[in-house]
Amino acid sequence: MDIEKLLDEMETLLVEAARVPFTNKRVVEEDDLAKFLDDFRELLPKEISEAKRIITERQRILDEAQKEAQSIVEQAKAYVIKLTDDNIINKQAQEQANELIAQARKSAKDLQVDAVNYADEVFKHVLNNLEQTLEVVRQGHRDLQQNKNE
Repeated sequence: MDIEKLLDEMETLLVEAARVPFTNKRVVEEDDLAKFLDDFRELLPKEISEAKRIITERQRILDEAQKEAQSIVEQAKAYVIKLTDDNIINKQAQEQANELIAQARKSAKDLQVDAVNYADEVFKHVLNNLEQTLEVVRQGHRDLQQNKNE
């Protein structure tokens, strides 16, 4: 029997009990009431133990849920940090790549300018040598012409 049924039977006993005339009192058999009290004493420890067990289990479940929720929050934070770190790393890598590309372009441009300047110097040197050679050839031709006329 459970407490609910016991309370219902006790209520029935009270409702069906004889009234004391001209009062709001009822007469209940002592043995019947003693039987209910004994049944209550027997049932209450079981009910209290069950209630304590349920409360303990409920608290364990709540604690476990809290730990799991905290773990999920920590995992989410770690994931956000990882994504942020990955994004920062990617951004830094992109910046370094852009910097290297800019340096390579500048070096290529500098090399191109140096190559053009070098080629210009070589051409000037060659032209100067050719002019001197041409002058020698002309001088030789003039000398030849003079020797021929004499």
